[in-house]
Amino acid sequence: MVYSVSEFKAILDGLGYNLGPNGYGGNNGNNLDFYTQAAIQEFQAHQNIPETGLLDRLTAERARLLMRNLQQGLKLTVDTKLSVNELYGPRTLQAVMQFQKLHNLPITGIAGTTVRKKLEAEIRKQFRKNSYKDIKLNNFFQLI
Repeated sequence: MVYSVSEFKAILDGLGYNLGPNGYGGNNGNNLDFYTQAAIQEFQAHQNIPETGLLDRLTAERARLLMRNLQQGLKLTVDTKLSVNELYGPRTLQAVMQFQKLHNLPITGIAGTTVRKKLEAEIRKQFRKNSYKDIKLNNFFQLI
């Protein structure tokens, strides 16, 4: 999957990265402006990849992995019908809000670091409880 700049902005916004003073609502076009480049650099820094500020192949791959894991985790914990499409759309937003409500977190719809850590902890707890001994969780699930 190749992300458009607009799709990637939605992912950055959903993960809690700053897209400028008006947020995603004021910066949801397909242009790679200063704010978007800064948000991409911050994402790249958190992922320990070169900070180019560009939507390059490695950046897109990391985002796809993170989104796949986020959606799969939400699917396991709150919304079994959530599709794993690697996009931060309305269904993902709703599932994040549902997870936040269920775990007494501020209901923002943003899957920032705190939410992703809590989701990862919940997945680990479910795996221990259900004894999925044949699955290596460390390779399966990374949200941070």
